Amino acid sequence: MRRKQIDSPKPRELPFQKRLVAVALPLLSEGEIALVQGVRKILEKNGNLEVVVLSGGYEAPLRNLAQTGQLAGAIGEFMSGVWLESLLEQGVRIVRLGEVAGRDRNGIVSLAADTAAMAREALRVLLGGGAESLGYVGPAGAPGSVQLGEAFAAASAELGKEPIRCPAFSGVMLGRFLGSLQRPAGVLCASDHLARLVLAAASGAGLGVPRDLAVIGVGNVRMESLHAGLGISSFELPLGEIGRRAGEAMVALLEGAPLPQSHARGVRAVLHERESSLRSGARTARALAWLRSHPSEAVNAGELARIAGMSRRSFEIAVRAECGCSPGELLRGLRRERAESLLRETSLDIASVGRECGYPDHAVFSAAFKRWTGSPPSAFRERAGRR
Repeated sequence: MRRKQIDSPKPRELPFQKRLVAVALPLLSEGEIALVQGVRKILEKNGNLEVVVLSGGYEAPLRNLAQTGQLAGAIGEFMSGVWLESLLEQGVRIVRLGEVAGRDRNGIVSLAADTAAMAREALRVLLGGGAESLGYVGPAGAPGSVQLGEAFAAASAELGKEPIRCPAFSGVMLGRFLGSLQRPAGVLCASDHLARLVLAAASGAGLGVPRDLAVIGVGNVRMESLHAGLGISSFELPLGEIGRRAGEAMVALLEGAPLPQSHARGVRAVLHERESSLRSGARTARALAWLRSHPSEAVNAGELARIAGMSRRSFEIAVRAECGCSPGELLRGLRRERAESLLRETSLDIASVGRECGYPDHAVFSAAFKRWTGSPPSAFRERAGRR
C-alpha cells in the first residue's frame, strides 16, 4: 500500500435503505460459512446494517457498490493495496482478514489467528516427538502462510533450531526438501492440502510417518485426511470467533467507537493431533491428544480411560507417571487454561465460554472457575481487559 495518509470520509447515508456490509472471500467453504455466521451474529443486532456475501471475483461488485454509496463496509481477504485505497476513498470501512492483528495508519483493522501460539504448539508436538530437524512448507506470497512461517522460524530460533523452508510444491521439489531434513524430522505446513502433498512425497521416498517424518497442517479439512489415507494432524482455525470479532470491529469503525482490547491479539487455533504426528504408541498419549483437541466435550476420567482402551485404574497410574497428576487434575487444569484464554481473548459470553470448556451449565462453570482462580469469570475478564 502507498505510504500516503488517507482520511476516509464518512460512508454516504441513503434514505430508507439499510447500509450494506460485504463479506468478500475467495471461496465459500464450510469453514468460511462459520466466519460469515459469526459476522452476521454481530451485525444483525444493528437494524441499519445488512450483510451481503461475495465470493470468487468480488472486486468489481465491491467497487460498484462503493461507487453507488450503498457500501458502508467490507470484510475479507484483500491483496491489493491500491484497490483498498479506492474503497477507502469512497468512505468504505475495511476489516482485513489473514493479516497481523491490529489497526494501521489508514484505519484498516486486521484480524487473524494467533500464528505465534500455533508455532509454539506445533513445536511442542514435533520436538516432543523427537524431531531432530524442522521444516516449513508454505507459499511465499500468501500473507497467512508468510506470517505462520515467520512465527515458526522465530519460535524455533528461541530453541536453537532453524527450520528449512520449502515454498514450491512439485513432487520433485518436495522430494528434495524432504531429503535435506535430518531424520526424524518434523514439518509444519500452511494448509492440510500441502500436508497431504508432503505425505505423498514421503511415501514415494520410503519414509515412515510419523516414525521418520511427523507432519502438521492447517485447516482441519477431513477430506484431506481421507485422500491421504491417514489422519492429518491439523490446526482448526477459529473462523467463527474471527467472524464475531470482524463484526464487532466493523460496528466500532462505523460508529467511531474504540475497538475492543482483545482485537489487538490474534485468535487461538486448536490443534487436532492425529496419526501424522502422534509418534508415541502409548494409549495415554492418544487419549490426551484427543482431550486437547476436544476442549468442549464434557468428558470425565473414566471416559478418557475408555478412549485410551485401558481400565480406569491403569489409565490413572499411567497418567500420574507421565504427567505427575491424576486424570481429573489434568482435565481441570486444561479446562482452566482454556477458560482463562477464552475470557481474555474472545468476546464469547460467560455461558458460551463454559460450554466451550465442557461445562454446559452456566452456574456449575462459574462455581468451578471461582474455585480455580478465587474470582468469578466476569471479574477475571474485567481485570484481563485492563491489562
